[in-house]
Amino acid sequence: MITNYFSETTKTMKSSLIRELVATTKNVPDLISFAGGFPSPATFPTEILSKLFQEVVFQQGRDVLQYGNSEGDDQLKEEILKWENYPNLNRNNLIITVGATNAIYYMSRTLLNEGDIVLCEAPSFLGSIVAFEAVGAEVHCVSMDNEGIDLNRLAEKVKRLRDADKKIKFLYTIPDFQNPTGITMSYKRRYKLLKYCEAEDILIMEDNPYSRLNFSEEEQPTLLRIAQTELNNPYLVTEIVSFSKILGPGMRVAYAIGAPELINKMVSWQQKVTISPDCTTERVVAKFLAEGYMEPHIKNLCKFYKPYLDKMLACLSAEMPVYVQWTKPKGGIFIWLWLPEDINADTLFYKAKDHLVTFIPGSKFYPEGQERFNCMRLNYTYSTMEQIETGIKRLGELIKSIYV
Repeated sequence: MITNYFSETTKTMKSSLIRELVATTKNVPDLISFAGGFPSPATFPTEILSKLFQEVVFQQGRDVLQYGNSEGDDQLKEEILKWENYPNLNRNNLIITVGATNAIYYMSRTLLNEGDIVLCEAPSFLGSIVAFEAVGAEVHCVSMDNEGIDLNRLAEKVKRLRDADKKIKFLYTIPDFQNPTGITMSYKRRYKLLKYCEAEDILIMEDNPYSRLNFSEEEQPTLLRIAQTELNNPYLVTEIVSFSKILGPGMRVAYAIGAPELINKMVSWQQKVTISPDCTTERVVAKFLAEGYMEPHIKNLCKFYKPYLDKMLACLSAEMPVYVQWTKPKGGIFIWLWLPEDINADTLFYKAKDHLVTFIPGSKFYPEGQERFNCMRLNYTYSTMEQIETGIKRLGELIKSIYV
């Protein structure tokens, strides 16, 4: 049997539980889904991108249809550096990757040994947790409040782990419109977190797919920017940025910004796994930035999505019983619900299908053995207004029917 030949890593490797759950709800007639993390196809800039792809292939095909640089396209790097406007950074601080998860994986491969510790928020993005575990790390989560990761709990966790002779390599965090909660870390919490990690010699992986989907006037500097400009520390933070929620996940373009020594080793991993990112798509994104399309596009994205967020929040207020609580983000693509302790959202997931509505149970966003079961994630960017109204009504009725 071929499975007898599998490596030990492959035998224990986990697939995406979220994708498996979503697959169980496919082909259910009239089902309303708040499960996926999908942007709305209506926001994809298809007309501009089709023009740019045609121009790039026609004008630069001899270049972009050839093998490319493993570290990413120089033209795209230059446009990103101008767009990000970080001081004192150059192309050696950047790697372009095929999606953000690849950047997360390469950094993990570069830093982690078997049994090393990665700290993360509780809950956190399952895809990253799986990537850390795939390289043999132990993932330990730290609870959050409405300003982000709880620093007192973090300090307690670090002390316990170090007392047990565990080696903590880095902290993984999504500071802006966090997946899955939608929480944004306050500036005060960001600064204190950076100072704490600097003092404790803990690196930070900052995952940033959502910060530009900001529907308010408030804007927080990234952890990387604070570390670079206020702490004068070029090594503490590595930021990973995705274009998936901005231009479209099918384009598979992301990048990491960090210390050249770390980026160089991540490039070595990309050479082994991917050879290079998609050269044509890289150049298209470079032109999208260079020709001034990005900022108006992001402004339109935020204008498009805000009414859907407002609609779901209003429907939750109208339909949910008083014992259900939820976050109230001002951007991103997710809302997080807390249920009473004795309601199991995993069980509720299967009952919800019969009520023609679906979501992702919150337990899937915790490392194994650290789960919470009385919570769920809702996505509001992929549904119509009518689907949001009907789906939240169905979900509210279901919760009320099982918890009187």
